[in-house]
Formats: sequence, C-alpha cells, structure tokens
Amino acid sequence: MIKLALVGYGKMGKMIESLAPKDQFTISGTFDVINPVKEHLKNGTDVAIEFSTPASVIENIEFLSSRGIDVVCGTTGWYNKADIVKDIIKKYGTGFIYASNFSVGVNIFFQIVKNAAKLINNYPQYDTGIKEVHHTQKLDKPSGTAIRIAEYILDGISGKSSFVSDSARPEKNEINIISERITDVVGRHEVDFESEADTISLIHNAKSRRGFAEGALLAAQFIKGKKGFYKFEDIFSDLKLK
Repeated sequence: MIKLALVGYGKMGKMIESLAPKDQFTISGTFDVINPVKEHLKNGTDVAIEFSTPASVIENIEFLSSRGIDVVCGTTGWYNKADIVKDIIKKYGTGFIYASNFSVGVNIFFQIVKNAAKLINNYPQYDTGIKEVHHTQKLDKPSGTAIRIAEYILDGISGKSSFVSDSARPEKNEINIISERITDVVGRHEVDFESEADTISLIHNAKSRRGFAEGALLAAQFIKGKKGFYKFEDIFSDLKLK
C-alpha cells in the first residue's frame, strides 16, 4: 500500500484521487494554496504527486525530499533548473520522477514521432512543424510536451537544429511550434510533415485528464523506495497498467 500525498488539488489532483485503486493507494493528504503542504503534511507519506506551478515547484520538491518523500512531478516550466533538482534529490537520497506529460497516450505518441522523424530524415522534401492547443489556464508556452516532441524531431532529422515559438518566418533549420490557448481544451498536439505534394499529420488529442492521472499513478508505483532522478518516458515502456 502506497501512502500518497497530492500536492496541487485542482482538476488533476481530484482526478488522480478518484482513479487511485483503493487496494494499492491511500491518500494521506491533499494540498493547495489554501492548505499548504509545508504547514499540514502529516508523517507517514511515501510518495507525493506534485502538480503545482512553476513558481512553487522547486520549493515543494525541496520540502518533500527533506521529509524523505519520493516525488512524482507533473509541473512543467522548471526544466532549466534541473541541476538544482538533481542536487536536492542527491542531498536527501530520495526518488524523483518527472514528465512533460504523464499521459499514457502521449508517451506512446512520443515513440511514434521518434520513429517517424527517423523515417522522414530520408526524405528532405518534407518540412516539419508542431502545433499545440491547451486551455487558457495553462501558464507555460509552448507546452512542455511540444518542446519534448521538438526534441525528438531534432534527434531524428539532421536538417533541423533548433526550435522556435510562434515564428512568422522560421529558418529552414528551425522547427516552428505554434501555440494556442482556448477555453475548455484539455490538450492537443499535432506534428506535420509537409511537402509540395502532400502533408503527413500525427495528432494526439486528449479527451480528458484521465490519461495523465493514470500515468502519474504508474509513476508513483515505480518511484516508491527508489533513489535518483528519473524521466517517465525513459521507463515508460517497462510499465504496464494494472
């Protein structure tokens, strides 16, 4: 049985709570700005799933790790501070796993894009672009998921060396990520490989937050009792939904 704290109790936190199997998890506490984790966390928590904000995530990771709690981090917008987080995890000897997107479907999508990019690399007549659409409450832009998709394409296509955001005239070596924020959209990511003859489109469209919650619970099962810094997509293929 995993004693699970939910740090960030918005729509994602509530979905995780509703889907957590009762024979595998018990919720030790739910926390938000009204009920701060630093003031109200009780002893005995094994793992915390952290979905807060870029402004508070590092402080939360430090606090949770100092209490010996392993962390599943779904907050984005902090990746330029990864070295700080690695130092925190090493200092306290805890486990940490993060993802730009914990959705089971998105992690399958990553692998599809990865393999498609390697194939497209043999056909230079195709250019590549990314479009992402999210709800208006999403703070970071472009999304962490879109950036990770761009990284997979950069690894696979030799003619691309960087990505740009909402550029009117991207350079030939750049991947342009177009971002939109629309009310009541969970998340949509599209990759287009376009030539003068045709367009090949790969699309992942999230219908609800369920896939994110299922992935976060998989990550919690994986990280309990482990030490070190992990990326969900690196171990995703070894995990199975129960």
